[in-house]
Amino acid sequence: MENVRAYGAGLASTNFDKNTFFKKPTVLFRCAALILGLVLWYSVSKGGWHKPSDAIHPVCLYGRSSSTCSFATAVGFFAVCGAVALIALDAKMDSISSIPTRRRAVLADLVVSAIFTGIFLIGFFTFWSKLSSFEVDEDDENPIKTGNAKFGILSALLSFLAWGGAAFFAWRRYEEGNQAVHEPNYDEQFGQVSSDVQEGYGYGGDSTGIGHVAGSTQGQSYQSGAPPQTIQQPPANPYVQTEGYGY
Repeated sequence: MENVRAYGAGLASTNFDKNTFFKKPTVLFRCAALILGLVLWYSVSKGGWHKPSDAIHPVCLYGRSSSTCSFATAVGFFAVCGAVALIALDAKMDSISSIPTRRRAVLADLVVSAIFTGIFLIGFFTFWSKLSSFEVDEDDENPIKTGNAKFGILSALLSFLAWGGAAFFAWRRYEEGNQAVHEPNYDEQFGQVSSDVQEGYGYGGDSTGIGHVAGSTQGQSYQSGAPPQTIQQPPANPYVQTEGYGY
């Protein structure tokens, strides 16, 4: 039994209201994650490297690990792509009325948001620890600038919070949808009961089966909620079927 409230299916419509859409908490968190992903990608790709004057190739400020800098830029790029995809999916949800389709979309949103939450949490501690352990000889000709690298760490922390908030609201929507699917629809169940039983609902009787009381007036009052009454039969007429009865 499909409940129209499950996963917001009853609210689906073909009209897209951008004012209402961009006020949704999930959309706001994803927009923040999109911007922070761009900041992380730019900060690390432009300021996460340092080239000493006596070196041929630049070194990564995150513990001289080029893979860490590559990981940071890749995470920022894919975070932007994921945020854009989920924003587009949420906009498409307003026109989807199928409950199974909406369930899969909400579940995908929850999984992707949870994955990025974990990645940014790990990335934050990794960037922080490796930047603090970075050591290089002082170079007066080309001094080290760690401002962008530190800003990348801050972006990773804020991205963790943004994706965590989006994952929380996605989880809550998923749980509310599951609860709505399994809730009994009393209106629909009551509509499948025969009209006679509906009239006497509460006593469970109908006019022909269990709970039936002889006599139309008596049965009707019983099914309408009145307590049953005993009908007293009048004494038998001794002149019935005698000669001259009834003229």
